[in-house]
Amino acid sequence: MLIEDSAQTHMPFLVPVSQDEPVLLLCRRGSTDQKWKLHYADSSGQYHRLETGLPDDATECSPTAWHDDRGWHVTFIAGGWSEDRLFRLYRMDGQSLDSISQPVAIHAGTRAGFVLQDRMVFAAKQDHIHIVEPAGSKTIELGGANIYRVSYRPDQPDCLLISGGWNTDNPDGIFVLQYDLSTGDQHFIECDGKPAYKCALLGDRVIYAERIGKDFEDRRLRQASQVVRRPAKVALLRVDNQPAHQPAGCGCGGRNTPSATPESITRPSCLDCVTKHLGAAYVLLTESREGYAHRLRAIGHLFEAEDESQEWSELHDAIREARRAYQTDGTIPDWLAVGQVVEAVYEAVR
Repeated sequence: MLIEDSAQTHMPFLVPVSQDEPVLLLCRRGSTDQKWKLHYADSSGQYHRLETGLPDDATECSPTAWHDDRGWHVTFIAGGWSEDRLFRLYRMDGQSLDSISQPVAIHAGTRAGFVLQDRMVFAAKQDHIHIVEPAGSKTIELGGANIYRVSYRPDQPDCLLISGGWNTDNPDGIFVLQYDLSTGDQHFIECDGKPAYKCALLGDRVIYAERIGKDFEDRRLRQASQVVRRPAKVALLRVDNQPAHQPAGCGCGGRNTPSATPESITRPSCLDCVTKHLGAAYVLLTESREGYAHRLRAIGHLFEAEDESQEWSELHDAIREARRAYQTDGTIPDWLAVGQVVEAVYEAVR
């Protein structure tokens, strides 16, 4: 399905329409104006422009779609033309891809996202991804990250595919995170030894945008020959307006949250678990100064300590700020200050 030509391509999405070859949506860069535009591949593998009717100088990206008995439903991100620089999430519908409706703006001021039936997902450039559904809304937080694309697996629609980059001096510090909304499972995805940047997943098939030039977005689609999934704990899910509930204990026998749990607490709090994760983060960050690659593991432990401390707002905020500072610019936590807050909570619960 992938075509070897001189054009740059990225942001693939595979749509399973029948038992035959899935339809590939993608963005293709013009050779003269260098603008990214929506395209699709037909059954013979030829690329065709997916006409949007937007201005010629608009940037179009991040297509997703589903197909049902009413036809095609395509969503994408576009903006940046001379008369309107604002990027928006758009939707188009039609019986076929070559006779599709004019785009309708669904959400303004977003650089990433999609619509899938009654679910809308959108994100600004940094930190937060918002999921809006009839049952309520959620927010995924990736502190210290720039969000470049959010799509999903059409065969597992609860699995979001998040392409981003950490706020560091390294322009190649990118990642691809698969986040399962139904289970909370998180995995980094790598293809052929590198992050599967702006990838499409369907079954065992993975297509990603491989860098081919000196500029960051000089890319061409490639089908992965080797795929590695690594467990992760870098994203925090917050449920908006979550009803009051009594979470189960953590099982460690430590100092847990009282039975009267505030509505804002989304998991049980345990002070002993908090100190365990803070201690692990301290050791990892100390070793990282000697050149060990412990950054992601340390962030994971700080995240767990933050999540385990929701009952004690001052401690929770202190750990949260420490994690965000480290993720954003590499600032090592002030362990003395954090430790003093921990000791104050211990005194209060004794």
